[in-house]
Amino acid sequence: MTNIGDLSADGYGIMIFSPDVFCDYLKLKKCRAKKYISYFDKNKEFFHQTIKDGKILPIYQLASFEYELFVSVNESEMNIPKDYLKVYEYNGFYIEVGKENKLCFSSFDFMEYESSLIKQNITEKSDLTPSGPEGILEKYNTSLGLEIEEGIYSLDIIGLKRKNELERESKNFGYLMRLTLDENIENDNFLKADNDNCTFDILQYEKQ
Repeated sequence: MTNIGDLSADGYGIMIFSPDVFCDYLKLKKCRAKKYISYFDKNKEFFHQTIKDGKILPIYQLASFEYELFVSVNESEMNIPKDYLKVYEYNGFYIEVGKENKLCFSSFDFMEYESSLIKQNITEKSDLTPSGPEGILEKYNTSLGLEIEEGIYSLDIIGLKRKNELERESKNFGYLMRLTLDENIENDNFLKADNDNCTFDILQYEKQ
């Protein structure tokens, strides 16, 4: 298990995708959009079909917090990070990784404003933003990348909450993304990722 950093879910969501797989799909569909989230909002059927075809996995209606992101790949042990408690677990999402061997975990804002980076298979993006009354510059990651072998994976998504909460609420949550090579997994993402079936927001899940 690896901690790949804190991901800021700006735009109220996290998108999981392999950049080359996604871009090849857009070319196939002759989609020339530059702001992907806006395009998805205006073309719901295309958005839904992209999920059904396994090219993106959206996790949305999230608080715009900084989620500590842990990833495990083909690990037999099912450990939870020691400083966290498991809030929920959803299993068996379909993820396709392309020949560039890259998987991207990005905010919705990254998908909206950084199409040029996505087309270059760039999966890492951070910004320095003034924070607090003194305007101290803080680093916010809007996209985090993972080097991973090409193939089809089963993905388990585990929502996490700190055992000892910090004063700053936006830093009290995280996700464990557990990936396992599985060429036989079926793509049920459109149903599984439906917010009527899954509540991905950790705060809202606790209130249920």
